[in-house]
Amino acid sequence: MSEHFFWWTDEQKAIYKDVRQFVEENYEEAEEYFWNTKFPWPLVKKVAEKGYFGVGVPKEFGGLELGATGSCIVAAQLGRLYAVGHVFTVSMLAGLEQILRFGTDEQKQAWLPKIASGEELGALCITEPFAGSDAANVFTSAIKEGDDWVLNGKKRFITGAGVSDRYFIYAKTSDDKALRKQYGHITAFMVEKGRPGFSLEKINPLIGFDNVPNGYIDFDHVRIPDSNRIGAVGNGWNVMMAGLNFERLIGAAVFSGQFEDIINLLFHFTKRRVQFNRTTNQFPGVQDGIAEIITKAKVSRLYSYHCAKLLDDGKEPMVEASIAKMINTEYARDIGLKAIQILGGDGLTKFLPAERLLREAKIGEIVAGTNEVQKMIIYRFSAMLPIYNKTMRFRWNDNVNAPIISKKESKFKGLSITDENILKVIAHDYKINPGLYMTPDDVREDIGGSRSDLRKILEELETQGLIVTHRDRAGKIVLVKATYIGLQKAFPKVYYQWFPDWYDNADKF
Repeated sequence: MSEHFFWWTDEQKAIYKDVRQFVEENYEEAEEYFWNTKFPWPLVKKVAEKGYFGVGVPKEFGGLELGATGSCIVAAQLGRLYAVGHVFTVSMLAGLEQILRFGTDEQKQAWLPKIASGEELGALCITEPFAGSDAANVFTSAIKEGDDWVLNGKKRFITGAGVSDRYFIYAKTSDDKALRKQYGHITAFMVEKGRPGFSLEKINPLIGFDNVPNGYIDFDHVRIPDSNRIGAVGNGWNVMMAGLNFERLIGAAVFSGQFEDIINLLFHFTKRRVQFNRTTNQFPGVQDGIAEIITKAKVSRLYSYHCAKLLDDGKEPMVEASIAKMINTEYARDIGLKAIQILGGDGLTKFLPAERLLREAKIGEIVAGTNEVQKMIIYRFSAMLPIYNKTMRFRWNDNVNAPIISKKESKFKGLSITDENILKVIAHDYKINPGLYMTPDDVREDIGGSRSDLRKILEELETQGLIVTHRDRAGKIVLVKATYIGLQKAFPKVYYQWFPDWYDNADKF
């Protein structure tokens, strides 16, 4: 679990060694804050003194400039210190990536050194009473008055609420319906604690985050200068999306260090727990369980750093960031459950950290976009990738007497574009893909012709009941398939029959 990856720089390897040593030296202190349910201010200040808050900040602003990879390294290790990892990640996420990409030079000079020094903590504010997974449904408003903006509304489920000094928020700056359709109604702002009308409303008693405050904040005519606006007016959605890839990655990485500690715990425990005159590590079921945990720990760690490398290379790994977030949090849940089962009754107690991981994992599956949202992103964006949308056609191969993927032209290619021939193309597809429809472009690829001519013929075949069509919302034909009558008219029944060589003719009817 502690190996370097070959693409890490010498500086990244050095920070890895340094932060691991820091965690080992401060682990017991973090546990004391956990048991006493106290926010770990002294430990947070130690993290700041080490410069870890600046791991992703450019050197010109006082940071270490170790990129997404360095940020993952630090987040993973600090995640082993209960509460500290969450505070670190949220504080970095509250403006770092957004300011780097969208901030003015003046804003970078003003905010990035503060982020790097850790002199103040930050909180990210997206969720509202109205906006959760539907992050664009923002009701918190920002109205321009002279050179200032006036904020009104509420944000909730804010990690670091109260203890943070700066709050990165998204507010509605327009009610124009046309802008809303284009996600142009949102603008990003930085709000400092202490401004008149800005207050803490409630702290949530969550399933986890035992000594990390998570709460509601209220904006009651809070006035901030225009210099606190990050990015252009109406560009808040793009600011949010740019930050989310980094947020999901770092939020995922914070779990991987904990996996290492759970594996160590399981080896320690099972070598000393005796049942049926054997230590429990000798039972195949226990070995299988630990092997599964190790596998998931290594896979999640590898994928996280793969995603970090993509970010560091200047790419926008939206799919990869969602996968990293999803598998790390789901694996954390699975590892927690499996570890508790291996530990038995002891795993149910707070004396061992397995139950803690399970509770934290459940939060992880919901924050930064639920895992259901991550799967939606993975599917939708992957569906647009050329690598998954290559042309694939099955052709009947007489040599094997079966349909196979082929790049050869259809046997109908070059025939005249008539109702009869178009019907034959569609009916022949039943023989190859009996459960599928064809697209009009599939038909054109097989026989040729213009789209307008084909559309007229398809409409005529549909009128005659020889094919059925599937249309989009605009009424355009997008899929076609031969009806039973169409199949009968196109070819004799024997054309569609197929039997394997071993099938006895006596059983045919």
